[in-house]
Amino acid sequence: MRPTSTLAAGAAVVAVFVNGALAGFTNSFEGLTSGSAITLSWQEGDAQAQHYPLSITAQVIERSSSGFSANAYSVNLTTDASGTSFTWTNAPHPLRWIQDGLYQLELRPANWGGPNVPLLARSPHFTISKPAPAATSSSSSSPTPDNNDSGSGISTPVAVGVGITVGVLSVMATAIITWRMRKRKRQADLEKQKLKRSEFVIS
Repeated sequence: MRPTSTLAAGAAVVAVFVNGALAGFTNSFEGLTSGSAITLSWQEGDAQAQHYPLSITAQVIERSSSGFSANAYSVNLTTDASGTSFTWTNAPHPLRWIQDGLYQLELRPANWGGPNVPLLARSPHFTISKPAPAATSSSSSSPTPDNNDSGSGISTPVAVGVGITVGVLSVMATAIITWRMRKRKRQADLEKQKLKRSEFVIS
C-alpha cells in the first residue's frame, strides 16, 4: 500500500469531479460492503491482447474531519489480468476499510514498454459500507435452564406454589373427613347407650 502526500491527495480529490466521467468499468459500484467479492468487468474493446497482462490499481482517499486535507493510499490488486473481468475478493483488501473513504479503480497495461501508460478503464469514486452485524435468532439458540423454566411451560415457582396449595387442601380435607367420621361414631355410640337405657327401664 503506497501512501501519497497530502498535497497529492488534495489534487486527487479534485480529480474526483474532473475525471468522474472517464469510468470504463461496467459495474455500478453501488451498495458495496466490506468483505464482499466484486466481479470487476470492462468492455472488450477497452483492453485488447496487446495490452495483456493487465494491471488493476485500487486507491482510497481518506479525508480529514476538517475537509482541508486528505491522505491517499494505492495498491495493485493484480498485474496479471486478462479478458474482460477480474474478481476482487474480500474488498477493500489489501486496502484498509475507511468509513466514508473514496475508492477508485484503474485498469492499465501491466508491462507497457514506453512512457505514457494508457488508461484503459477507470471507475467513478465509490464508498464501501461496513457490513451489518449478523442477526442472532433467539429461537435457534438453545434455552438456558433457570428458575423460571420447566418442560410443562409452567414456571417453577408457580408449580411449587400449586403443589403446596394442593397438599394443604388434601390435609384439610382429610382432617375434615376424619372429624366427621368421629362425630358420627360418637353420635352412634350415644344412640346405642340411649337404647340400652330404654331397654333397661322397660324391662
